[in-house]
Amino acid sequence: MSSPANLLLIITVLVFSVMYVPQPLAPILTQTLGVDAAAVGLLVSITLVPMAIAPLTYGVVLRKLPALGVLRWALIALSLSCLALAWVDSYQPFLVLRGVQGLIVPACLTALMAYLSAGHSPDALKQIMARYVSATILGGLAGRLISGAVSEVFDYHAVYWGLAVTLLAAALLPWAKAPVKPMNTVVPSIQGVIRAWSIEGNLWRFIAVSCLFFVFAGFLNFLPLRLAEVQPGIGPGLIGLVYLGYLGGIVTSLNAKRIARYLGGSNRTLKLAMFVMVASVASAIPLGTWGLFAMMWAFCLSMFLFHSLAVAEVNQAEPELRGVVNGLYVTHYYGGGVLGTWLPGYVYDAYGWGATLGCLMLVGALGLLALLKIQGR
Repeated sequence: MSSPANLLLIITVLVFSVMYVPQPLAPILTQTLGVDAAAVGLLVSITLVPMAIAPLTYGVVLRKLPALGVLRWALIALSLSCLALAWVDSYQPFLVLRGVQGLIVPACLTALMAYLSAGHSPDALKQIMARYVSATILGGLAGRLISGAVSEVFDYHAVYWGLAVTLLAAALLPWAKAPVKPMNTVVPSIQGVIRAWSIEGNLWRFIAVSCLFFVFAGFLNFLPLRLAEVQPGIGPGLIGLVYLGYLGGIVTSLNAKRIARYLGGSNRTLKLAMFVMVASVASAIPLGTWGLFAMMWAFCLSMFLFHSLAVAEVNQAEPELRGVVNGLYVTHYYGGGVLGTWLPGYVYDAYGWGATLGCLMLVGALGLLALLKIQGR
């Protein structure tokens, strides 16, 4: 892969890091900002809302613009938002700025995808997209680890100072070495969306994907609060380390097809992965700190195996619909995340950890039923 493309994959890691900074800080933010679990969950949820609507809306504005130009200005805007967050000590401004970041991040990622996917053969594109997915996973891990580690030594303001400087540096790199490429984003029609939904089994797959990310995002969002319950005084650095299970997700995402062949095909593996996720959530009810650390590996392995296979399954659509299908996949994926990072917070505040996991298990079971409907069809 070319040097500019490798650089853009590194920027992908950086952009995804921004999205998940507040998660390991949840116990600190509830005290510092004086809010409950649902409000802290909203700090992540609000950044996922634009991610859910971007595939169906951002193309109208961005489709004719140069990809690297959009990326440079989006990185500068993201840097300024981090600089503002470094000065914030109250909830409402923090929430507004996180919402602004949520609007900027899809523009960054749309530009990155446009550049990385342009002008490649199908085989080369598969390899690049596998590396892109791995970069998004690594970014989610890096954001949580760095956030926890830096906050352990300094405080959460220092995290945003560091991100502001790093993002600005990335925006000022010598882009002239990279060829100019247009965004070429898809602007879906209503007819195209209906056709994409009606492809054999796709609607059930989309429902299952929404349930999948509801469970995954919800569990990860409220896990730090549980760790603070079972081990009072636990620091953000140790909380950040619980997300090391993401490393297993990178392995399964890069080897998803091989694993599926070994387990008897994609559809069977999707059901197995969803079952393991639900079983992992059930096992977490009585676990202490180190049990939760171990459980996270099985949880992340199964989630990213499902995610990688599901992306490949929906891409079986005819070429002219592939952009719409991918857009709908992202919309359903992040739509589930929006609800999962927010609504279970009300259950957590009212009824505690066990009830929250029960809620997640119920949604996971609905996702498993959706997958069974595909088999029935």
